[in-house]
Amino acid sequence: MPEEFELVPLDPIKALERRIERLEQSIPKHTASLEFLELVKTNQQVVDDLVKMNSQVIHRLLSLTDAINNLVSKLNDFMSKFEIATSEVSEEKLGELEREQARIRNEYEELSQRLAKLEKRINAMLLAKMPVSSMRKLPVKK
Repeated sequence: MPEEFELVPLDPIKALERRIERLEQSIPKHTASLEFLELVKTNQQVVDDLVKMNSQVIHRLLSLTDAINNLVSKLNDFMSKFEIATSEVSEEKLGELEREQARIRNEYEELSQRLAKLEKRINAMLLAKMPVSSMRKLPVKK
């Protein structure tokens, strides 16, 4: 079989080649795909960092929760001991404290009376030893 040939004008083919070249130049596929890949890598790194920070925050929150639970249990123990101690003091010692307070008040009043009597005696002794002429100079208390 003999080969068949066809004559095709070159002008339309060259026009198509130029058009393809312009399209290739207007859409730089290689640089756009590299930028896109770089953007995807950067986003993945950000996501990885966020996951790490999130796991660290969760870990710290869990340790904080444990610490708060420990603190609450210690406070509950303290408050229960405090309640027991105050109930014992208020029931058993209240009468004893009131009696002691009354005793101290009586001693204070007695001591105040003795000091007042002692002051009067000292004033009387001082007045008795003063000469009569110096008594006239003393101001009179009313």
